[in-house]
Amino acid sequence: MEFFNPVHIVAGIDGAAYLTRFIEKQYSKLGMILLITRGMDFLQSDAYKLLKSILEPWKVREVSLTVSNPDVADMAALLEILSGESYEGIIAVGGGSVLDTAKTMALALLVGIRGIAALRKFVLRGQYEPVVPIPWIGIPTTSGTGSEVTSWATVWDKENECKMSCSCDKNFAVLAVIDPIFTVTCPLSLTISSALDAVCHSTESFWARHTNEISQEFALLAIRQIRGHLEDLAQHRQDDALRFLIGKASLYAGMAFSNTRTTVCHSVSYPLTEKFGIPHGVAAALTLGDFMEFNKAAIPRYDELLLAFQCHSAQEVKSWIFRMLGLGNFSTHLYDYRITQSDIPYLVRHSFTKGRTDNNPVAVQESDVDQLLRHLV
Repeated sequence: MEFFNPVHIVAGIDGAAYLTRFIEKQYSKLGMILLITRGMDFLQSDAYKLLKSILEPWKVREVSLTVSNPDVADMAALLEILSGESYEGIIAVGGGSVLDTAKTMALALLVGIRGIAALRKFVLRGQYEPVVPIPWIGIPTTSGTGSEVTSWATVWDKENECKMSCSCDKNFAVLAVIDPIFTVTCPLSLTISSALDAVCHSTESFWARHTNEISQEFALLAIRQIRGHLEDLAQHRQDDALRFLIGKASLYAGMAFSNTRTTVCHSVSYPLTEKFGIPHGVAAALTLGDFMEFNKAAIPRYDELLLAFQCHSAQEVKSWIFRMLGLGNFSTHLYDYRITQSDIPYLVRHSFTKGRTDNNPVAVQESDVDQLLRHLV
């Protein structure tokens, strides 16, 4: 058994206070810190005001990322904006898009990447591998992606209709801060979709070909907490204690799949998000129950997985997931996302991502994905 995750984690209502002490040790006041946030309503939050007060003694360059799932063109535009400056560190405050952007910047800024073609080449050919990244700190404002404790960064490529990834073991955060003050502005729909993303991370990590005992324990812990508290959080969105529980669950899920990666559910989700705009967590969750049944015979400790969900079957898991999607006002039918039966061949062709579908415990054929998606239309 092997497990590796070097991220320094601070979790609790005093996370912001620890952040102050960490920055004082990590960064000099002579260098420049790049602050990337999700902008919008976060800029009016108490968390943002606190963060600004913490960073007041330092030289800070601040940018807001206001697009979800930024693609290679968005990243290239941001690199152009940030060029001409040497950054001592990066602080990323946001959801998975913001944190993944920070990871990409941590690698690409150092080698002067400019333009879409150069960035695409940098990612696809693994030219980032010898780069020693700029140290970055991850502070999630959603509870679901686990990106603060993983080393890879998603870079979408809409022109080529694919998802790319910077997978660099040197690009883990130097610090992850899990503090409910940073998630309190998260709306209900995003609270639900991101938590279900964490459920998928956990479940897929549990059954992945590359799973291990430590990842499985993190996965079960995450599923138990989300299953036990997500509905309560949907009713009491300002409850710091509930937000912290779901935040920790997302962290545990991130720890789980940081060593296993995900499987077929995530692979199938990519074209649903890239082509049709279905939120990532929703796109992954739509197929989780069906693929749990599909994988059933090959999943070790299957009874423990069901127990964590407080369910007796994969069908019950699917029903619970669909009920949660309903709480977030998400449809469980693909036609509500303007997907018809004629779109299924496209989705099937783009549902086989290397390192994801082939990480599934049962070999997946195009006919399997085709049948499953047609039932969801």
